[in-house]
Amino acid sequence: MKTSKKAAGAVLTFALLMGGAALTAAPAAAATKSYTAAQVAKRDSATKCWTIIGRSVYNLTSWVNQHPGGADKILALCGGNGTKAFKGMHGTSGTPMSTLAQFRIGTLKK
Repeated sequence: MKTSKKAAGAVLTFALLMGGAALTAAPAAAATKSYTAAQVAKRDSATKCWTIIGRSVYNLTSWVNQHPGGADKILALCGGNGTKAFKGMHGTSGTPMSTLAQFRIGTLKK
């Protein structure tokens, strides 16, 4: 079954509203590859920027200079766990959640 990015984002947002499960559940169209925190830590610059939010891994490299709040906000997340910063800034707002979903590359290995 094929799922649009918009539908996947809606599922992600709904699950967040239901207690944060969206950060642990992958949208149907998302990648299923798993990464370790050590792999994410190696991508800690503007040219390779990965972050962990919830139990998902995101490649934010192309978003660094696009972020409305400035590149520094994204650069602070590169190579680490951005869950607290993301949730603190955006909560469960629909637009940031659907934008974030577009950059998901996989899940975090336990």
